[in-house]
Amino acid sequence: MIGIRLLRTKAAATGALSAKSAGRTWTTQRRFMSSDEHPVEATEETFAKEVLESSKPVVVDFYADWCKPCQMLAPVIDAAVRKDGRVRLAKVNVDTQQSLASDYKITSLPTVVGFHAGQPVAAFIGMRAPAAVAQFVKEVAEKAK
Repeated sequence: MIGIRLLRTKAAATGALSAKSAGRTWTTQRRFMSSDEHPVEATEETFAKEVLESSKPVVVDFYADWCKPCQMLAPVIDAAVRKDGRVRLAKVNVDTQQSLASDYKITSLPTVVGFHAGQPVAAFIGMRAPAAVAQFVKEVAEKAK
């Protein structure tokens, strides 16, 4: 068995990690993300601030933990939003945030809605191919121009 030991160094504080195994050393870089780069779990209390009042367009993924298509779509949406960089991603668990699901008439999962200036500007329901999701994110971003 090859043992791997992480070395904590000054570089680790800046995002670099080193590992030693069998006399070899590897260094990897981690990029620390700003708050706009990772999904926000929106609740009834935070939805207005995180989505409706956002200065950037927001893609909202309405999902449920038990929904397999939601689980498959989540990393696709996340990748498309990260790649585009002009929109934020918020997630709403419809099981715990039932009033939000009701307010936006969410009856099927997954449902993805793009918001700009507090208004829904685009939406789709169900699983989509990565290229179609990327196109959707691009359209939401361009409606902000």
